[in-house]
Amino acid sequence: MKKFLKTLIPIELAKGLLLTGKRFGQVLFSANRRKVKLHVVQEYPEVVAKVQPRFRGRLQLIKDEQGELKCVCCMLCVKACPTNAIQIIAGKKEGRKTRIPTSYDFELERCVFCGFCVESCTFGAISLNHQFELAVYNREDLSLGLGGVFQSIDKPSPVAKFSYSGEE
Repeated sequence: MKKFLKTLIPIELAKGLLLTGKRFGQVLFSANRRKVKLHVVQEYPEVVAKVQPRFRGRLQLIKDEQGELKCVCCMLCVKACPTNAIQIIAGKKEGRKTRIPTSYDFELERCVFCGFCVESCTFGAISLNHQFELAVYNREDLSLGLGGVFQSIDKPSPVAKFSYSGEE
């Protein structure tokens, strides 16, 4: 009979199941278990996802009170970027003493979300927002700039209605 049981249930498998069952019983009947309500998973597409305050999402340009970009084209973010994902072409605007970007190109596919560009910006003109849903169908949609609907760098992308809570 022992030989038959050894072939039917391997000893190592039985030892593993016994150990797992013993540990499960210890956790189940221990006094250290927290008395909390049943944890229910968030309904992600219907409920806006909460992210941690230090989460680094997509790069976004910040505007001032007049609605103009805060960027003065100092090129510090370009120099600080380890992957060379940012390119800026500076220009002038009438009535403004500082330079403004005529072209601010950001390659999201090259970004490593390190935050060096945000730390190096002394004017607070760029930030990494809380948008985490960055999947796209076309590779061209990962090239962000100052124009366009999806590629606009100064506001969240249209898919952000589910993945961007607007908290800064």
